[in-house]
Amino acid sequence: MSNFSFEDLGRKDFLKGLGLWIVIEIVSFLILPGLGAIQPGDRLKFWFGLSIPFGIGGAFLIGSSSRFIAVTNERASSSSKTLLSILGQFGGWIGLAGILFPFVMAAGEFIAKIFTK
Repeated sequence: MSNFSFEDLGRKDFLKGLGLWIVIEIVSFLILPGLGAIQPGDRLKFWFGLSIPFGIGGAFLIGSSSRFIAVTNERASSSSKTLLSILGQFGGWIGLAGILFPFVMAAGEFIAKIFTK
């Protein structure tokens, strides 16, 4: 077993995911529009509104999936371990997509701004 209990592992990954999401929010919705790198206009409120449940839910999914994979590796039988690990990794990737949502929207706006000039 690792140095962390299963609950500590999930909590640690949730907090890291939440911290990453907050940094991405600040860069995507404060710094880039402030520097004039993107000009999303009215879409900014919509993106920000969507990014809150996606980010918090994504951080929760990352924490839950890391705990799920740890429990699976510790307790599951060898025949079902591979399938359950893939399922847990899929949940982690979905969570990461939720956390990175604001960055994807800001990057898309930045690329659109470059190609429309």
